[in-house]
Amino acid sequence: MRRDSRPFTAATLIPLQNPVFRSIWTATQISSLGWLVQSVAISWLMATISASDLMVALVQAASTLPAFFLSIVAGAIADSFSRRGVMLAGHCLIATASTALALSVGLGFVSPWL
Repeated sequence: MRRDSRPFTAATLIPLQNPVFRSIWTATQISSLGWLVQSVAISWLMATISASDLMVALVQAASTLPAFFLSIVAGAIADSFSRRGVMLAGHCLIATASTALALSVGLGFVSPWL
């Protein structure tokens, strides 16, 4: 079996010609970048305020466990309600939590258990 040496063909980019797909794909990429930045920031913060490797690992687990445990419930909610509204509510909740964490860090209230 001969394998094509080109990394992608012209057909690879065809889905991006659809405006709906392109907007959803772009929003997903931006959201994933925001999640990555937040994950790195909370890990870095924990590494600077605590010398414990366990605390850094726990903050990583704490950032992914809600998605793990709530994924089935979130799927049922997304099927029962407007997906746009559910997604907007989720992003607002994440933005509120991030803002609260930023304010607590800025005001000096942050501790490893917070």
